[in-house]
Amino acid sequence: MGKIKILSLLFCILISNLVASSSAQNCSNYSFSRNAIFATCLSLPVLNSHLHWNYNPANGTVDLAFRHTGSETNQWVAYALNLAGSGMIGAQALVAVTSANGSVRAYTSPVTGYGTSLQPGPLSFDVPELTVERVNGVVVVYATLTLPRGNTSFNHVWQVGPVGTNGALGAHAMDSDNRNSLGVVDFSTTPTGSGDRNTTTSGDRNTTPSPSSPTPSTSTSQSCGNFAFSNNANYATCVSLAVLSSNLHWNYNPANGTVDLAFRHTGSETNQWVAYALNVGGRGMIGAQALVALITANGSVRAYTSPVTSYSTGLQPGGLSFDVPVITAERVNGDVMIYATVVLPSGMTSFNHVWQVGPVSNGAPVIHALGSDNRNSVGQVDFSTGLTSGGGSVGGSRLRRRNTHGVLNAVSWGVMMPMGAMAARYLKVFNVANPAWFYIHVTTQTSAYIVGVAGWVTGLKLGSDSAGVRYDTHRNIGITLFAIATLQVFALLLRPKPDNKYRFYWNIYHHSLGYSIIIMSIINVYEGLDILDPEKKWKNAYTGILISLGVITVISEAFTWYVVLKRKQENKRTHAGTNGANGHA
Repeated sequence: MGKIKILSLLFCILISNLVASSSAQNCSNYSFSRNAIFATCLSLPVLNSHLHWNYNPANGTVDLAFRHTGSETNQWVAYALNLAGSGMIGAQALVAVTSANGSVRAYTSPVTGYGTSLQPGPLSFDVPELTVERVNGVVVVYATLTLPRGNTSFNHVWQVGPVGTNGALGAHAMDSDNRNSLGVVDFSTTPTGSGDRNTTTSGDRNTTPSPSSPTPSTSTSQSCGNFAFSNNANYATCVSLAVLSSNLHWNYNPANGTVDLAFRHTGSETNQWVAYALNVGGRGMIGAQALVALITANGSVRAYTSPVTSYSTGLQPGGLSFDVPVITAERVNGDVMIYATVVLPSGMTSFNHVWQVGPVSNGAPVIHALGSDNRNSVGQVDFSTGLTSGGGSVGGSRLRRRNTHGVLNAVSWGVMMPMGAMAARYLKVFNVANPAWFYIHVTTQTSAYIVGVAGWVTGLKLGSDSAGVRYDTHRNIGITLFAIATLQVFALLLRPKPDNKYRFYWNIYHHSLGYSIIIMSIINVYEGLDILDPEKKWKNAYTGILISLGVITVISEAFTWYVVLKRKQENKRTHAGTNGANGHA
């Protein structure tokens, strides 16, 4: 029994030594195969990763080693700095690819979209040295970075994913660890220990901009479209919300149905919470899926998600009904910003939204005030069009161009073109209207063409300014309309005289193209209305105009046939009378 106890004690000592050795080499005590020594290290919170570095203030460079343990063959790992954002888009990545035979190669790759396959390419800053090794299942990427603009504090991202049998890099998993592998790092500061992260992750961002970071100016001068974010993020669309000194900025990504947004509340205070929420199934507070930023007494900010299920909610952290891969927050000069990437549910783009501000007591959110502004902080937003209601006005010129494009084309192709055709068909039946009907027809159609071309050009401009946003049916019909209408205009120059033998064929050509233009114009106006998704009254108004033109057409068509048939009968009687007189003679 004594030997068994001694053996058991020795086994326990051996196990504890192994654990201690493993933990001792978790970060700062790790021995690199090339005997490199780094002054600073971080044990990153997810994906079994660590970051080691030496900062060189004299030349603004950093020598770093990114280490991922438990690597496999046919796998890639990446570490990236993001100068302009907080997540994947815009990240400047150092990539290591482990092949099937265990060999490993390193290269740089700028990430420009969610569909990236991490193709090799130069970064926005210099990387004078980049190497990689794989030892005992540990991949280590060594690099020297020339820090951009002398900054030392950056958003950073790290990731792990598979490599296909053909050598192509596949998309990484979307598990919690993969979605939370981001934060902030300052290469000029030193963490207090291997477990004391000098970085923040999604759901807990407490960040202070470095002195070299741009500082936003006051909200009065930068209320919406021209606001300068401390992380240099740029958003295509912004809304100055009507109440509670709040603004909403976003980029819509139709390729993957996500929105990168920033909710900004100005004039914030310590011990305060702010929230922005989408309500997928209702309107107002109940059912809202909230992004929350909580400001503590010392001014630090914490971001998290919270589903609102009742009026007595305490905004407890919890998962939402849709994915939020990224959520962070910061407070700069009294402005609180919540940054988030939202995976839009069920392919939707239009939602009821809610925003709110309230106090914090004992570290927890408590009920907000019930003043007029707090009760009116609801509305609707469409991330694909920029349209809002009940929530303020949209900044920037894109929405104005969309509305201009819609009005020009609806009036020209959708109204003037049918009216011009009606003038040609129904006025010429009156002898007194000849040749006035012709000039009315030509003037109306030419004016419609000119206005329509202006609308077509604004559509081309919208397309070029909205990379990745495609409305193929609307676009293709528009191009076809322009081509056919241009042929019609030039056909006027080739119009044969009434007694020319080719006039019959020209009439067939002219009428066929004309009626085709009218049909396609009406279809495309409705396509455009579906894209703009304005208030229902606008579609009803256009439908009412078409119904009116249709009623006028039916009445005019019946009257035209009545006049034509009556004239034929008169001509027959006249012809018969003439023949009878000739026979009597």
